[in-house]
Amino acid sequence: MAADSELLRELQLVNLRTLKKLDEVCRKHDIKYWAAFGTLIGAIRHKGFIPWDDDLDVCMMREDFDRLCQVPAEEWGPDCCFCTPSSPEEFHDRFFGRVYIKDSHIQSYVDVENWRNWSDGKSWSTKMMCDIFVWDYVPDDDEEYYRLHDQLKKIEHMDYKWVKSMAWTDSRNPARIAKVLLKRARGAYLRRKYAEPWKELDRRVLEIIRSHPAGRRIGCYNTSLHHIYEYEDVFPLTTAAFEDMEVPVPAKWDKLLTMDYGDYMTPPPMKDRVHINFIYMDMGDGRKYIIDPVPGSLGNPNR
Repeated sequence: MAADSELLRELQLVNLRTLKKLDEVCRKHDIKYWAAFGTLIGAIRHKGFIPWDDDLDVCMMREDFDRLCQVPAEEWGPDCCFCTPSSPEEFHDRFFGRVYIKDSHIQSYVDVENWRNWSDGKSWSTKMMCDIFVWDYVPDDDEEYYRLHDQLKKIEHMDYKWVKSMAWTDSRNPARIAKVLLKRARGAYLRRKYAEPWKELDRRVLEIIRSHPAGRRIGCYNTSLHHIYEYEDVFPLTTAAFEDMEVPVPAKWDKLLTMDYGDYMTPPPMKDRVHINFIYMDMGDGRKYIIDPVPGSLGNPNR
């Protein structure tokens, strides 16, 4: 993203509305969630967002996520919406939950260079959001968990992504073109085979998870990295400051952050303080920021 700290800060504060809405809904329905990953580091180290990032990551157990899925759509208000793996919206391309700002739009180089909407063939984009990662009780045997995790990640990164977004490239490399055409053919096949393929894939994932004996530990199947915690390391939840609110955090947050990141209190060197390279942002209130109007992007008048 362009090195504009004021714009990034504005993006953070607008996106914070998704976390506040999630917190409001969860408190009303007694649903437990906790701040995780970069958001947890931000809460502990900065008492808010990591200064060079705008990501919002929270986690909840499967039973709480199932209850969240039953919350009526109107409770998310006029500004936000909640999507699950079974949601048909094209902008939702992940096998976990997200709270989005409805009228916002964000787009990166990767979006324009790799994906298109099935509906109109235009370059794919998404919205400002808070990620909700779902945790399950996992097998006691580490190797069994790793095998299951990798199997489920293949479903997410392959079938689900191809069904939700149409693979695309402007490369002239024959191998790259062939790979994209295979992805597109697979996605088209699934879209024809099932009336709602995202629901079918979600059903398959849950079937796989429930077909394996679960132990006492908890883990997350929809992150790229392997995360396995002791239940007692997370619960009972405590709280920490995040911007102008309090968020739930794991009981033994220091242990978990050290396990996942090492010396998490020392910020990384400047060269590693990276962020998604956005080229277009619409924060949902009519303000549009065209960082780079590349061909095919939302910010290109010739799109």
